[in-house]
Amino acid sequence: MTRLAGHLLRLWMNPLPDGDAALAAFREVYADPVRVNGIDMPVEELVQRARALHVAFDQLGVKVDQQVEVSGVLVIGFRMRGRHVGPLATPLGEIPAPGRDVEVRTIDILTAPDDVVTDVFVVADELGRLSQLGAVTLVPTSSE
Repeated sequence: MTRLAGHLLRLWMNPLPDGDAALAAFREVYADPVRVNGIDMPVEELVQRARALHVAFDQLGVKVDQQVEVSGVLVIGFRMRGRHVGPLATPLGEIPAPGRDVEVRTIDILTAPDDVVTDVFVVADELGRLSQLGAVTLVPTSSE
C-alpha cells in the first residue's frame, strides 16, 4: 500500500480526535476545499462525514483489493466492513441501526499532486449497502 493510501485509510477508519486536531489531520492530505465528484467541499465536511461514519458503524475495517498510483493519481478499489450501530444518512433518508454487519465495495480515484488530494471521484455500491441494511429489497427479474 502506498504511503498516501495508508494515511487516507487510517484517517477514515480510526476514530478522530476531538476539536481542531481532526481538521488539521485531514488538511495534511486534503486540499481545502477538495473537489468530490465534481463539487467543491470544505475539509470540515469531510471531517463531519468521517465522524458520522463512526457514529453509524462499529468494528470498521477495510480490505484493499487493488490500487494503482501513476503521476499523481491514486486509484483504490476496496471493501469497507462494519457493524451498523447508529443512524446512517442515505439518499433514501436516515436508516436506523439494525446491528447488521455490512460491506460496501468502493472505488476512489484521487488526484494528489505532491501527496495532497485535490480531487476525488468516488463510486460506491450504495444499492448493495442499502440492501444489506434492509432499506431496499431487490426483486429478481424473470428469465423470460
